[in-house]
Amino acid sequence: MKRHNKWIKAEEGPENSVFYYDENGNKLRRFWKAYPEQPIDEASTRSWRNNNPGNHAMGKFAKEKGAIGSAGKIPNKENLDLKYAVYPDYETGRKAQATRLKEGTMYIDSTLNEFVRKYTGVPDGKPDTDEVRDYRKAIKFFTKFDMNRTIRSLNDKEYIQLLDAMKKHEGWREGREEYTEAKPEKQLKEVLGVHVNKQHVITEFLVGTSKKSKWISKKEAIMMTEEGLLNAIVVHAKNGSYLRPAHGAKPFHELIC
Repeated sequence: MKRHNKWIKAEEGPENSVFYYDENGNKLRRFWKAYPEQPIDEASTRSWRNNNPGNHAMGKFAKEKGAIGSAGKIPNKENLDLKYAVYPDYETGRKAQATRLKEGTMYIDSTLNEFVRKYTGVPDGKPDTDEVRDYRKAIKFFTKFDMNRTIRSLNDKEYIQLLDAMKKHEGWREGREEYTEAKPEKQLKEVLGVHVNKQHVITEFLVGTSKKSKWISKKEAIMMTEEGLLNAIVVHAKNGSYLRPAHGAKPFHELIC
């Protein structure tokens, strides 16, 4: 990031853009294209817009490693609603990627050839895809490693080489940013408390800051969130829209008043 804001929330915007918000409601938008006619091969990449050099999915691991939102649907044959994780800055995304490959047993003892299949989600017993073959070529080209080596066998310097090779293959092309400073009356508010009815359905939200707060209806809270004024997440379901806590925030059931 060019600015030193501490981004606490991120979400997908129109036309493949990503919005970042800080605790005061200041907003940064990262665009896919710098201008409408810009060729796709010159536009910014998803990894840059999400601060996610490994282009890995949003999930439990990403949340634990500092992800603040998700953006961009991940293509998959199972039609799962998977999105790429968004991190507050490049350093956090890079660290998450580095940890991901060495934590647990998923990748650590895989050879580089095997690792690529697992990383791109090819099931056991299925043939290599074009993506797998291209990924292997990129790692081999950028690192010159023996592809039969395991992740565990790489020393610190070699491991950085692998991460750099993955970043290059995934694509890291910067693009246009637009920063919008929030007006004082439009600073990002927090959910400080909730009221529930007899069915334990939330009907009102206490929103504001430690200095000033007020109770508002569920409908008003949803509108504030959609306008980027409330630190929460809107979920659109078949039975209607509702709010859930922002990433890293307290669960609403702990805020019942």
